[in-house]
Amino acid sequence: MAPHHVLTLMVVGFGLLTQVQGDRCPLGFVRHKTSCYWFSTYKGSFPEARSMCRYLRSDLAKVTSKDEDDFLRHFALVRGKAPNYFLGGSDFRQTRRWSWNGEEQQMTYTNWGPREPNNPLTQHCIVLSKAYNYQWGDYFCHYANNFVCECPVLQ
Repeated sequence: MAPHHVLTLMVVGFGLLTQVQGDRCPLGFVRHKTSCYWFSTYKGSFPEARSMCRYLRSDLAKVTSKDEDDFLRHFALVRGKAPNYFLGGSDFRQTRRWSWNGEEQQMTYTNWGPREPNNPLTQHCIVLSKAYNYQWGDYFCHYANNFVCECPVLQ
């Protein structure tokens, strides 16, 4: 079954994720400060991952500080098993100019793994990469990967 078919079928089972836990995050999300994060156990291309996050009333994670990055890396190391997790960063707007979720403003915080980003002509999406202890790597957007969704803590 093609990856996009897998995601299409999984959407049916996610209705409960919109319920709210006591810590004001949707069910299945983990809170860190003012954001809630969901580490997928499913794979999809970058566009599919973003669609799934939006279905869950969130977006692909936007990492703007060392503290936030440390939290995500620690969670991936302790609980995550995936080789890669898509984040919301890409250089779609302009090659080698990385931004979050299509924003115009260039990233101010980065945590690239050794020799990353290393393939500016074909790898335009950012992943947390197990190969780099979950530091960032540039990666093929059309490959199916796990992903991290983020939403604000619910009021």
